[in-house]
Amino acid sequence: MEHIEKLAEDIAASGIKLVFGISGSGPSLTLIDYLEKLNVEFCLTHFEGTAAIIAGTIGKLNCSTGVAISIKGPGLTNMLPGLASCYFESMPVVAISEAYASGTPYFKAHKRLDHKKLTSAVVKDSRFLSDSGPDFKTLADLALTEMPGPVHLDISNSSIKIDDAPNDQEPLRKKDFNNTKFFEILSSSKKPVIIAGTLAVRKGWSEWLNKLSVPVFSVASAKGVVDETLKHSAGVYTGAGLELTPELSILPESDLIICLGLRHKEVLNVKPFHCASINIDPLGNSYSSGFVFDSIIEGTGVEVGQLYSLLVEKGWGIELLEECNVKMRKHMLSSTFLPSDAFMILEEHFRHRARIVLDTGNFCTVGEHIWRVPKPDWYISSGQGRYMGTGLPMAIGAALYDNEVPTVAFIGDGGIGMFIADIKIAVQRRLPLLIVLMSDGYFGSIRTRAITDNLTQKPLTINSSSWLKVFEGFGVESVQAESAEKLDNIIGNWMPSEGPLFIQIPFDPEKYLKMVERIRGG
Repeated sequence: MEHIEKLAEDIAASGIKLVFGISGSGPSLTLIDYLEKLNVEFCLTHFEGTAAIIAGTIGKLNCSTGVAISIKGPGLTNMLPGLASCYFESMPVVAISEAYASGTPYFKAHKRLDHKKLTSAVVKDSRFLSDSGPDFKTLADLALTEMPGPVHLDISNSSIKIDDAPNDQEPLRKKDFNNTKFFEILSSSKKPVIIAGTLAVRKGWSEWLNKLSVPVFSVASAKGVVDETLKHSAGVYTGAGLELTPELSILPESDLIICLGLRHKEVLNVKPFHCASINIDPLGNSYSSGFVFDSIIEGTGVEVGQLYSLLVEKGWGIELLEECNVKMRKHMLSSTFLPSDAFMILEEHFRHRARIVLDTGNFCTVGEHIWRVPKPDWYISSGQGRYMGTGLPMAIGAALYDNEVPTVAFIGDGGIGMFIADIKIAVQRRLPLLIVLMSDGYFGSIRTRAITDNLTQKPLTINSSSWLKVFEGFGVESVQAESAEKLDNIIGNWMPSEGPLFIQIPFDPEKYLKMVERIRGG
């Protein structure tokens, strides 16, 4: 078992303090025993998929790699939804699963699956722990390497030698570009706009983006990369914004669009830009296919300092942005109590001192545009995968990562139940977690199409949509807020140090349906 002990030592040496999952009776239990002796705590989850999401969320926030553990076959299969979430959201995690050693007779088939084939669509690589490598640091580094994502490692009781070469990676397509010409174009530009992808978060470019006076958009998963309380923050760019969104007001007025690692999976709708555009991305066009850029700059072809020095001298669009935001907020903050009002009440209460987590749904569209995030690590969502249900495990991971500030998770009827069993982790650890159910009794974002095309709404209807007794059963204080006044009162009385709180907010389903009109298209 020396190879398992060495793996545990490497995990501990990396600085990881918590690993998540469900143990088997084989090498996974041995690994966990070694980890505990090295003061690395194992946190038992009820579902392996939750383990991967929690570990990946902590890894993303901590700029490190998380670890999730499962048994072979069914255990790793259960982990797949979590690995898919980590893949979509570029969250680094090493998923360790028990496995049969290479050369084990095939008639030993109990729980046997081809793990590499099983995980191939949602991991960056799948390897086998062997004498010839790779070690944990190699796998953790791979998970963190641009673009971050999950990596899978099989372990067995036997120490073996195996020629286990990494998966072939798609070669990057190089493009020649005259940087001098780009800076000439930038120098002559009067109305440049920036669209920041998640690369800008990982590169730590917030500081200089916050100092500009030109409109700066972010993709949803990079929300907060520019402080959204600043006047030049243009909010979220999705490619699907309608007439009331800044993207439809600002972009047509611009004469140059500078994208920072913009990739097709980071937006809802890939469409051509109307003016000159450039993408600065070390991975090249193979990861931004779908977009049509005039040029792509790869690697370190552009010095950020030089880019900033040219941009900081320019200024435009601030008044137009303010006008657009006033119109959009006026539309969302109607006389009827809707999710936009709930977001505003909570934002005012926490005064930007809470980490927000958005699940996916119509309320997410509202939250992306109305909640202002001061820095990127105070916002978590499935902004790339739009993976319904992952908001709750992400929120648990965020609260475990940082229990000094409250974590506020907004979830809809469709996503509230998928990972609910692991709310027990928040109860046991008294995490400062607020779960807000935005309830209209339907799969609201899909219902629009059913109504438009006169299709059945029966499969989109949530019967008995209340979750109050369920959360109470898990030991979570649970209340309902039918009005702005009641919500404000509940929040004012919550003590985050006492543990999680669940608030169920019922909304008028017909008015809920119309709240994203003129804001987001399909």
